[in-house]
Amino acid sequence: MDEKELWQRFCEGGKVADYLEYRKCVNAVNKTELEPLDKNNSTGSGYKGTEYRGSR
Repeated sequence: MDEKELWQRFCEGGKVADYLEYRKCVNAVNKTELEPLDKNNSTGSGYKGTEYRGSR
């Protein structure tokens, strides 16, 4: 089932279990969409972070 079908099932029945199933689906979709961003988050060995700041 997709996100919309799971939401519809929850709206019709109002069961907590249906809502939890819907949230699990939403979280899975969000995780797969954000995965490429997580892999390249600029924290490799060359990352300077707050250590490197130009003079003001």
